[in-house]
Amino acid sequence: MALLNKQKILSGVNEPEKVEIKALNGELWLRPLSGFELSEVEDIEAKAIGDFETNEKSQRQGKRLGKSETLSKGKINLSKANQASMNAKVTMVHMSLDNPKNADDLWSEDDIRMLRRDAFNEIVDHVRRLSGEDITKGEIESFPENE
Repeated sequence: MALLNKQKILSGVNEPEKVEIKALNGELWLRPLSGFELSEVEDIEAKAIGDFETNEKSQRQGKRLGKSETLSKGKINLSKANQASMNAKVTMVHMSLDNPKNADDLWSEDDIRMLRRDAFNEIVDHVRRLSGEDITKGEIESFPENE
């Protein structure tokens, strides 16, 4: 096992990988996103969710806590949530394509919005995988079912 140092750890986001994009029958250079960059992307999505309010009511009966009831209120504008999700993905792809291997062929966010849906989704999946956000089939299968 290799001994890690700060330079090796932090250099990961600056090391693009060539990935195959089957939908386009070709390859692209993508780089992984840092945890901070992923947090920025998540923030773009979260802004559309809106505000939620939670109230809890409890009663005491003797020495034991009795029935408990939780009331939650929230509004979500599905159109805004959909737009925010798309904007977050476009930002994610733009950040990943912004790497030294693509310096001579810069992408704008408008360029990314013009991609075919299948190609766009495939690129998003690659960026997530490179950035450590990949969900494996085993994780899905081991997820507890609702009871």
